[in-house]
Amino acid sequence: MIEKTYVGIDVSKAKLDIAIRREGLRKIATFINSQEGIEECRKWLSDNNAKEAIIVVESTGSLHWLVCLLLTDYGYDVRLINPLITKKYQKSSIRDAKNDKIDAIRLAEIGRIEENLPQFFDSRETLKIKRYESLLAKLVHAKQQIKRAYEDAIEASTIIDVSLNLDCILECIELLDTAIDVLKKMITDTADDLAKEISQIKGVSIFQATVLSTAIKGRSFENRDQMIAFFGLDIRVRQSGTWEGKGCLSKRGNPFYRKILFQIGWSLWRHNEEYKAYYDSIHGRGKHYYTCILATARKFLRYFFRVYKFSLVNSL
Repeated sequence: MIEKTYVGIDVSKAKLDIAIRREGLRKIATFINSQEGIEECRKWLSDNNAKEAIIVVESTGSLHWLVCLLLTDYGYDVRLINPLITKKYQKSSIRDAKNDKIDAIRLAEIGRIEENLPQFFDSRETLKIKRYESLLAKLVHAKQQIKRAYEDAIEASTIIDVSLNLDCILECIELLDTAIDVLKKMITDTADDLAKEISQIKGVSIFQATVLSTAIKGRSFENRDQMIAFFGLDIRVRQSGTWEGKGCLSKRGNPFYRKILFQIGWSLWRHNEEYKAYYDSIHGRGKHYYTCILATARKFLRYFFRVYKFSLVNSL
């Protein structure tokens, strides 16, 4: 009987450091981070009876995409973990050592110790959409900064009574607006049935619904609290003995998704009678505007979870 095998892959732009961990066996190898290198890696894993291994990879922006996609295509069980988990194990070690090979060994060890590590589930299509979303978030941020700088310059010139020729800045903002609209359309064009159903709610756009639907595609949530936590809208409570601190958002996960949810919360308050009544009930208790908006967004996520679970049942 072959013992359970665990593989850790430390990813960098140029190479992959790979460690195999099994009872009585520890092997390390390095391959180029390319299709050819990953094919060699697959053969090496097969030669070392690691076809049924749990492979643990640390999320590294987009650098891990190729190895995760190809190994998943080859039929391997690939788990993608948050770098914070790796950091926790590194800090708990006596020597606090770190290099690429040690990190690969550590990832394999995490696979052996931790149960239910999240599986890599993304497809090329979902990764493409997420790249659009990343670019969109950067363009929106850049536009806000440029617009703020433009307004500050106009205000400063007014104070000292001088004229500034800033037509080029206005043209830049217009170009950014065009690029933002194009990216939003490309994202919206990928809307699935879940996104289309969610967008039927007054106050939720098809673009916003598509972003949220893409965010959870392939993921599994046992209950609505897990979904709320995934989007970082869960409340983190600090308490010790009789002392209890003020609750605040955990803000885990992607900030772009939280921004979309904040926009949804605001729009529902303004345009949806049911959610407006919910907002008003919280605001009537003296809660801050932001607190009310985020509570409205959480209420929406609870509905979103119900639709998501119903769509899963219907797909079986």
